[in-house]
Amino acid sequence: MTFNPKAATLLAGIVLLPFLVRPVALLGCSTFKLQKGNRLLYGHNLNQPRMDVPGQIFVNKRGIFKIGRSASEMLSKDKPVPSGLSWISRFGSVTFNTFGKDMPDGGLNEAGLFIWEMSVETEAPPDAGLPRLIQMNWMQYVLDNFVTTEEVVTAARRIAIEGWGWHFFVGDAEGRCAAIEYLKGRLVIHQGEDMPIPALFNQPYDLEMDLARYFRGFGGLYAPNLADKRIPRFVKTAVLIRDYDPSRPAVEYGFDMLDKIKVNETPDWSVLADVRGQIIYYKTARNSQVKKFSMESLDFSNATPALIQNMDLAEGGDTGPFFRPATETSIREFLASLPLPADLYASYGLTKDEFIDRFATHARAAEDPSRQFFRGTWKTALDKNPKSAGAGISLELTVNGDAVRGRIRNSQGEDYALDHLHLMDSSLSFTFLNRPGTLYLVRGGIDKDAMDLQLWGIDGLLGRYALSR
Repeated sequence: MTFNPKAATLLAGIVLLPFLVRPVALLGCSTFKLQKGNRLLYGHNLNQPRMDVPGQIFVNKRGIFKIGRSASEMLSKDKPVPSGLSWISRFGSVTFNTFGKDMPDGGLNEAGLFIWEMSVETEAPPDAGLPRLIQMNWMQYVLDNFVTTEEVVTAARRIAIEGWGWHFFVGDAEGRCAAIEYLKGRLVIHQGEDMPIPALFNQPYDLEMDLARYFRGFGGLYAPNLADKRIPRFVKTAVLIRDYDPSRPAVEYGFDMLDKIKVNETPDWSVLADVRGQIIYYKTARNSQVKKFSMESLDFSNATPALIQNMDLAEGGDTGPFFRPATETSIREFLASLPLPADLYASYGLTKDEFIDRFATHARAAEDPSRQFFRGTWKTALDKNPKSAGAGISLELTVNGDAVRGRIRNSQGEDYALDHLHLMDSSLSFTFLNRPGTLYLVRGGIDKDAMDLQLWGIDGLLGRYALSR
């Protein structure tokens, strides 16, 4: 049994709900950018009628080895097609998840890159032999690896994003945004001048823009009454963005926007990411008190495990102290509590226990030493002249579970810890500071037991070195 895209549409919008006989009622998610002066916020509503969607907040660490997951690996009974991607996370991130570790609905990384999904009717392109990622895992891949919106757009063109009907809003720390969607079998990107209104909902971006042009202030005749539920949320958001007075507190205004563009009832989640202030604000339908935590107060190093917090804490205010180490048991218990109907599992040929097991345990593969193709001690070959450039250089990459660390040594015995360690498939990069504090950047590639490295300094390329293991 292969991955079933029709069955996957049952999961659109985060969870499969028992009231799918009224699909139009499900289309209630919203994402936007609010930027004026030095204030930059990204906001999101998750709005599933008649259900309080549960969620967990993850603090994901940098320097973690990960193996990508395709839709068929997560949702097919037999003969899954592997993702073909692996990486070591360059950045830490905070994500809001329903389906466990590395399966977010959206989030923000420490470089200020934001991504979130919304349900929409999609049709992915034919298989072009690209590496695959199920949509949630693709969003974690984005947050683990990239800084700019343009990098995300490039990645979307090089990876088959699989699963059910979602499209994506992306924004970076400079306020550059993009809408990424699959429509009629092709990838459609809106960014820059092609995305004049930085917002995305549950319709293709072009359709939202077409409707907006019929309203006053956007070329049309109709008055965009913010209190009228019949006015498209896209139009309301455009007006609210346009009319924002930066003398008003941005967070207060952002939550007011999220309230004005809700669909009929209190959103399940309302999230604001203050990118410049590095603070996340959120509230839920179960607990309307505004909660917040500082990204700067979180430890994104891989010296400690990923952290987790239930979104529906009763406490308001600063929830940073409530993060706890994420465990497979806690993730499994959360997945088991999700209000998913039994026919969901049957649609994939899985039992409930099998479904839960896949999403609770998929990260284990990265802890398998046989999958960690980069680990070990890599050395340059000593030639006839041991004083020649590069002789005696060694690179040690060690792994504790899935947490990767490294050190580099030169022929004089000087030893330096690696920073900004990053791996995408076979391409490795890192930095280090020598004892006087000089910065060096190393880039290279791994081919089985051979590694080619380039050493860069502030004045350019300093040398090329061949290492073996």
